[in-house]
Amino acid sequence: MLIKRFSWILAHRHLNDNGLQPRRDEENFDKLYKVRLLLSHLSKRYESIFRPGKCQEIEESMIQFKSCSSLKQYMPKTPIKRGYKVWMRCDEGGFECQFKIYSGKMKDVEKNLGETVAKSLCEKLYGKNHRLYIDNFFFFFSSYELSRFLEIQSVYCSGTVNLSRISLPKNLAEDKKMKRGEFDYHKL
Repeated sequence: MLIKRFSWILAHRHLNDNGLQPRRDEENFDKLYKVRLLLSHLSKRYESIFRPGKCQEIEESMIQFKSCSSLKQYMPKTPIKRGYKVWMRCDEGGFECQFKIYSGKMKDVEKNLGETVAKSLCEKLYGKNHRLYIDNFFFFFSSYELSRFLEIQSVYCSGTVNLSRISLPKNLAEDKKMKRGEFDYHKL
């Protein structure tokens, strides 16, 4: 393909109408506006093609990206340090059932971001007795409030918990005496 042809296609191929894009100072501004239709279509297709099993997992992933972008994140303790952060709900076979791309914090400070993300990714599982496994490098998603909320919604949750989190049962500190390979559970 000639470079002029490629440049013309690149300049004129759009997934969304740029004339309707909200400005940065508007309330409904979306950094992913230009690809939002594609992302929505992919998400709907994933749901329509695949029926998820009983075991689901929420994971945080990075798509490696080295160029300039306001969406790019830096996570120093991960194998891919710079790129786009994506939260995913995956099936036990590894199929991605649902995803959300993190586009950065909004104007206000975001509280309980992990809990909010986990709730939005699990909405389609409510009332279906799924088992949800939450494993995260920074204990970002696991919380007592999230576990209680999911239990009410008939989604059974298992995850790594940081003992310094607020509102955890006090008897969890006894688990420090456990040996490698042992496990225990606490009914909330």
